[in-house]
This record gives sequence, structure tokens and C-alpha cells, in this order.
Amino acid sequence: MPKFERKTDIDAPVEEVWATLTDPSHWSEWFPGIDSVQNVSAMGKDGTFEWFGEGREGTGEIIKYQPEKVLKIVTQVGKDKDSHEFKLKAVGGFLGMDKDECEIEYTLDTLMGGGIITNFVAGGNPKDAVRVKKAMHNFRRVVEGRK
Repeated sequence: MPKFERKTDIDAPVEEVWATLTDPSHWSEWFPGIDSVQNVSAMGKDGTFEWFGEGREGTGEIIKYQPEKVLKIVTQVGKDKDSHEFKLKAVGGFLGMDKDECEIEYTLDTLMGGGIITNFVAGGNPKDAVRVKKAMHNFRRVVEGRK
């Protein structure tokens, strides 16, 4: 299962970052492959939604939801699944006090079956690496632009 990871610091407190991360109305601005979201059942563990993007439509489910810490979503088109995990951590401030910034780590796991050869070939996929990098760049822009 090839994984692509990216960390970035955002000049906003964890609460603001979490609010944007868990607001589906902003997902089209940064979430890879998603142009629109509808039918969100709940924003919490086991919540589901439908999404459209890049000429495809699929479903999503929230697998893990720990407020202001972890959000894990699995998106699916047919039998193809991707796991999107976001981990947040308060950082910044003077000597670590009054942490006023947030570090966010995004891990995309393509949940691809197969053996070593399949994982080796997929693991070198520059398209997914660029998607993750672009997603974090756009996410930071959205959060910092809300100030």
C-alpha cells in the first residue's frame, strides 16, 4: 500500500485549522480530486458523504474522528479506495508556550492490493505525491485566508 505524506505549518491555532478541515463546504478548495460534496450524514466517526470530482463520483466515510487531533476519511470509486489521514498538533509560541500555530500532517494511502512489485510501481507515482503537496499548499491558503 503506497503512502504519500506531507507536513506543513499553518499560521492559525489548531481550533481554526480543525474547523476548516471538518467543513465539507471548503473541501472543493483543497481536498484532492473533490469538486463538490453532498449528502453529508454527520461530521464524526461513521459519517458518510457523496463526492464528485475529476469526472468521477464516489462515496466517503469518516473512519476516525478525534477533535482537533485526527481525521481519517476513506474515499471510494467502485472498488478503488483511498485513505486520507490528517493529524494536527499545536506548535509555535515563545518557547512552546501559547502555541498559536498548527502543524498538519496529511497521509494519502492508496490502499492498493498486490505484492511488492505493485507497491514499488505505485509507490513511485509522482501524480499522487504532487496531489498531496498541492492539497497541503491549498489547505494552508484556505485556512490562513479566513483570518
